[in-house]
Amino acid sequence: MPCLAALMALAMLPAAAAAVELVAKTVPPYPAGLRDVGGACLSDSTDPAHVCDFSIGLLADAAADPGREPVLRYVTAARLAGHDGLLAQWHITDAQPYPTTGKEYSWQAGSCRVDRVDDAKVIAVVRQGADEPYLADVAWARRLDLKTGKFLFLDPARVDCINEGFGEL
Repeated sequence: MPCLAALMALAMLPAAAAAVELVAKTVPPYPAGLRDVGGACLSDSTDPAHVCDFSIGLLADAAADPGREPVLRYVTAARLAGHDGLLAQWHITDAQPYPTTGKEYSWQAGSCRVDRVDDAKVIAVVRQGADEPYLADVAWARRLDLKTGKFLFLDPARVDCINEGFGEL
């Protein structure tokens, strides 16, 4: 088992190195081969003018077939750097490789809890499809510290996220 863990860690090295290279870049434009596929705005202010001072974003392969699900590569933390016309510019403060999970898992940000307390600064990779109001099968979770701009590790067992499809027919 230790050999398997070591091999998995070695396999992550190229992705981890590329994630480090994203830090301190201002985007868009995104580095060659990557495209933005979504995210969530965050703020520590109640002023509507500052509702999107920070973001948690996802970057995927740019070359992937647009008709298929994007191949997610990185989770980014960013601070608003300004605007180019109507387009927001982001200064990346942290980046981590997107975790490898099964297709039944997807990311959620802004709708998760830690120890059953709402926390909009959490991003988690959660198994979808349970017939419950909260999804508790969490494979990976981080919390964005707005002061440092860095992701903090969260024990996935402490996290659950709103099941946005709960109760729908």
